[in-house]
Amino acid sequence: MHLNIGVIVFLFIAVYFVFNIYSFFTQVHISSYEVEQGTIEVNTSYTGLIIRQETVVYAAQSGKLDYYLKDSTKAGSGTLVCSVDENGNISERLNQQSDSSAILSEENLNDIQSSIREYAKSFRNDSYYTTYTFKSDLSGRLMEAMNLSALNAISDYTDYAKENQTFHLYHAKQPGIVAYYTDGLEDMTANAVTQDLFDHSKYHKSSLKTEGTVESGQPLYKLLTDENWQIITPIDADMKEAMQDGEVVEIKFKEDNMTAWANYEIIQKAGQDYLILSLRNCMIRYAHKRYIDINIMLDQQSGLKIPNSSITTKDFEIIPDEYFTTGNGTSNQTGLLVEHRNEDGTYQDAEFVPATVYYHLEDEKISYISQSNIQRGDLIVMPGGTQRYEVSKIGKLKGVYNINKGYAVFRRIDEIYHNDHYTIVKAGTEFGIMLYDHIALEGEMIEEDQMITL
Repeated sequence: MHLNIGVIVFLFIAVYFVFNIYSFFTQVHISSYEVEQGTIEVNTSYTGLIIRQETVVYAAQSGKLDYYLKDSTKAGSGTLVCSVDENGNISERLNQQSDSSAILSEENLNDIQSSIREYAKSFRNDSYYTTYTFKSDLSGRLMEAMNLSALNAISDYTDYAKENQTFHLYHAKQPGIVAYYTDGLEDMTANAVTQDLFDHSKYHKSSLKTEGTVESGQPLYKLLTDENWQIITPIDADMKEAMQDGEVVEIKFKEDNMTAWANYEIIQKAGQDYLILSLRNCMIRYAHKRYIDINIMLDQQSGLKIPNSSITTKDFEIIPDEYFTTGNGTSNQTGLLVEHRNEDGTYQDAEFVPATVYYHLEDEKISYISQSNIQRGDLIVMPGGTQRYEVSKIGKLKGVYNINKGYAVFRRIDEIYHNDHYTIVKAGTEFGIMLYDHIALEGEMIEEDQMITL
């Protein structure tokens, strides 16, 4: 029988090829992550209650209500804000005049066109939500321009109605920001804040522009008369401790990602701690709000940055410190005198087993070890004595699997800070990770000493 060398080579290659395909599909493939130096911005989200100096202006008459200033606009002393028409004739003429297509002055048109151009230049796809704010602002500008133009166009009628005291103009008596809503919290102060105010289900906000009519004694508008304002929010003990020694903090408004610096103080009422943030600008941007979502930007934490998916836990045997000893010879290894438990419940003679301490709790005088040849049920003999300790207590340590050498080795981590995606850990931790180490991206998928295929 003659063997064909070509057939033999082909069969060898085929077997090798099949073996590699089988190995590829049966082995666990692990993605790796290279440990890097990094930072995470520490921020904490809160919903705060806005406290301002607010003055509500009430109607002295009943009738049709028309506004001439858009919401959240600065008004100087004497600025026309709204009018009340007792019999409705002037209000009807205003509406008819506003329907005219030729009431906007060149100045009004130029102002509106300029606003559109500026918005178009600054628009970004990742901030599309600002379109709604721009739409509201543009509608307010049009309303303001059209109503004022219409009012000027029928001045003869308005003069007559004013003489007969049936048409009444309301001008701002002091400078401020005009807001067209009330919520009963206009007189609120920081000292009067209670926990119930942060139950949003109890909050009620009344718009003043929806009815078109007003009764005598009802609110027309309100003026926010001071640029100084406050945000107050309840905080927990951890946040109180983190901010205890400071006076100024940076905050970010979630609505538009604007940032501002605020002085702050912490007060306690009825057992609850409250953070009071005092600001001197930006109020006009949030004049339409009573509650505001913010991030408190405390600090940046730096260290070794790892993905949260890499983090896992591992069981360790807990051994009291007094049971550790050193072996004979030149190695001077730290270990334990172990009496291994047999299947029949008897114990073998004590032998020295080197043991690596992964973590040590000084206050409790205990150490965490992980040795394959020390099992639960074994007895640890106290050096120089007869007292024994049964291995039974198990503790969990948080860590990652280092895969630098092609197999998984558990490495402990000491966490500094984390967010939803990454964790910052201390560098230089004993039995920990180092910069540029490669760790398993999915820590829960592998075990100690497992061979890794990347």
